[in-house]
Amino acid sequence: MTLKYNIDNINIGKNGEYFYVNDYIPAGKISLKYSAAPDAVKYSRLILRYKKADNTAITFFTRLLNNIIYNYFYFYDLILPVPSSSSYLDCYPNNIVCLYLSAFGTINTLRSAVVCDRGHKPGHIAGVTAKKRGSKYLCVKDKYDFKSKNIIVFDDIITTGTTFNYIRELLLKREANSVIGLFLGRTRCDFLFQQEDF
Repeated sequence: MTLKYNIDNINIGKNGEYFYVNDYIPAGKISLKYSAAPDAVKYSRLILRYKKADNTAITFFTRLLNNIIYNYFYFYDLILPVPSSSSYLDCYPNNIVCLYLSAFGTINTLRSAVVCDRGHKPGHIAGVTAKKRGSKYLCVKDKYDFKSKNIIVFDDIITTGTTFNYIRELLLKREANSVIGLFLGRTRCDFLFQQEDF
């Protein structure tokens, strides 16, 4: 892996409501315009590999997030993986990373606390452009107690923040003490009007 990221590579979004590692440039938008930022292009391509469940990319991000959580978010109780753009995959990369973090003893995870109740095959798996399903298909399972917990919601990309805000509100209604988002990338603002975050 030629990219080097450490715990200092964390950016703050929306007054501390969420954190992300780097900007993300969607694969179809990478052009000569970004040739002056080769690390951003490499990072975006690494995230795409992660989305396709590439083991090297998953390992890279697991190590990175382990360091970030250990150093900055050690007082949080739980990390909840956001399902992929569908519930089609039983074991999606966000889930794998959270399971590793839990196995390392870094933070506890509830792998099926947030679910998507209407699955479809994700576009990056099917090789087609998938329509946005929307946060209305997400729910937080009733069987879990979130009262007084400090919770990290983990997803690969944040774009508009609709998905994260929806899950955050559900958890706060369930009396979570605090809820922050942790993301591998944030879609560059010049693509906000074209990209979907879920």
